[in-house]
Amino acid sequence: MTSAALNPIQNAEDWDKVQIGLYESPGVCVVSGAERKYGWDVKKGKGTQGATLTFNESPPVEFSIKFMLWEIDHFVQWSTFRTLFKYDPTKKATTAIDIYHPSLADIDVKSVVCKKIGAIEHEGKQLYSVTVDLIEYHPPPKKSAVSTPDTSKPNANQSGTNGTQPDPIADAQ
Repeated sequence: MTSAALNPIQNAEDWDKVQIGLYESPGVCVVSGAERKYGWDVKKGKGTQGATLTFNESPPVEFSIKFMLWEIDHFVQWSTFRTLFKYDPTKKATTAIDIYHPSLADIDVKSVVCKKIGAIEHEGKQLYSVTVDLIEYHPPPKKSAVSTPDTSKPNANQSGTNGTQPDPIADAQ
């Protein structure tokens, strides 16, 4: 579910947790820095206005999750939960893990690998935190995704345009 179904105002508790595989995170977590970027090649014409845009990449999303722990149960749960982020290729194959958080669902992040896991840090007043840096598992498609747009979509709020752009000069007359 995305933020439209689970908005943070009415469903704050759903934004405080992240689901990794079948496990819910202990304590409270904050997802930060997650943004879906798109790569565009801009080809400018010589002696003319405008440019041709070619979509050429959609790199994996990189972001952090800060887990905040303050109860004894949180630390017990963390000891199991943190193993989801650890890799030892000598013991088992390295695989990506499924993830769910409403803000990540909005930008279609569904699977990740761990880039870095921090140590438990004392924040003060019996609050402790751990920061985990993740990278979206996003293998390239089998078919090339390069594409050049040839037109723009008309404004959805204008009716009766039959897919053509409005003419501001004709409208002004």
